[in-house]
Amino acid sequence: MGRAMTSVRRWGVGGGAGMAIWVVGASIALCAVQPSQAVAQAARSGEALFHDDFESGLDRWFFPKGQGHELVDSGDPAHGTVLSLQTQNRIVVALIEGSEDWGNVRLEGFVQFPEDVHNYLGFVYRYDEAPDRTDFGSVYIKGNGSYIRANPHEDMNVGRVLYDEMRTPLEGEAAIVIGEWQRFALEVVGSEAHLYVGDMSRPQFTFPYFEGERGAFGFKPRNPGGAVWVDDLRVTPIDGFSYTGPPIPDIAYDLEGLVTDWHSLGPLTRFHPEVETSPFDAGLRVSDGGESMGWEAFRADPRGAVRTGTVTQYEGDRRVAYFHATVMAEEAGEAALGLSTADDVTLWINGRSLGFITRSNAAWHDFRTNEDRRGVRGSVPLVEGENHILVRVVGGTYATGGFFMSVEPGGR
Repeated sequence: MGRAMTSVRRWGVGGGAGMAIWVVGASIALCAVQPSQAVAQAARSGEALFHDDFESGLDRWFFPKGQGHELVDSGDPAHGTVLSLQTQNRIVVALIEGSEDWGNVRLEGFVQFPEDVHNYLGFVYRYDEAPDRTDFGSVYIKGNGSYIRANPHEDMNVGRVLYDEMRTPLEGEAAIVIGEWQRFALEVVGSEAHLYVGDMSRPQFTFPYFEGERGAFGFKPRNPGGAVWVDDLRVTPIDGFSYTGPPIPDIAYDLEGLVTDWHSLGPLTRFHPEVETSPFDAGLRVSDGGESMGWEAFRADPRGAVRTGTVTQYEGDRRVAYFHATVMAEEAGEAALGLSTADDVTLWINGRSLGFITRSNAAWHDFRTNEDRRGVRGSVPLVEGENHILVRVVGGTYATGGFFMSVEPGGR
């Protein structure tokens, strides 16, 4: 597949659900993934795109980051040699050669956690390595603990802190037992993933909130953590999901009062006082790191989360971004402002500084109504008509990448 993947990222824009643009290098273009001839033929015939029992080496695998992969004797005659993943230095990502050409697929196999220590198996999909960042979708099975969490990576930074409400226990037939093999299947259609564990008739978890629609497939272990084994992998093309029921878990998200329509400016290498001290100007351009950058339309995800990690870099030096929103008030008066943030942020409203707010361990969608997840609450003055909120975010910190905000005139 080559060692450099296509530089393609998807950015959400305002104006309605499902709207998006593809950013390819510095130019904007409509993009559709064209499967290779081999992939198209497999889809027509129903043949497997890939299978591996790890008895013949790792020639069909690629490890772009750290070390910690090896073939080991499982001691089980039914499985023989298996792939063992365990972080040694940097994050380990095991990718299947050629999988960046896959369209919609089902990946099946077996997993075992040989030791009762902190560990997980992360399912990597749509791994997109660009010159300036690396993004991929991921959900993981926790070995010690037996649960599933969503953990998409934005420029290699873990995103689980934005999706903690989706944590799902694995019980009964789906339970993870240390030292025993468990069956799994991952279906990916477009950018959405469904994960089956144990019970192959119904997924244990569905995740629609990652936006990447192209890139490679594979696995990653916990960093740091114990080893995880995988074996007997098989990948087949699919036309659509096997399961068409409600989301799992099925969570009622309430967007009332949340600020969801934004503009973003970044990623930047430094603070820009002219952005912070001047009235909002949609046509503003700033010079940063040899580039001229301006405001771009940006929309919160369907849950209301402002996913700042899609803009800021984690591994690169462009770690600063600004987010602007306009809030309308029928008359001047106090408004209730609420914030649940996994980022360190600085706030302004109508040019007035509201100060610095330190991040929490997670950002919660229900911070306005759940007393156990109150976040930050305060009162702010609004003027009649347009009010301008400015948020400055500094990325580059582990397990960050977003916030939820509400502004409610005369609010609760």
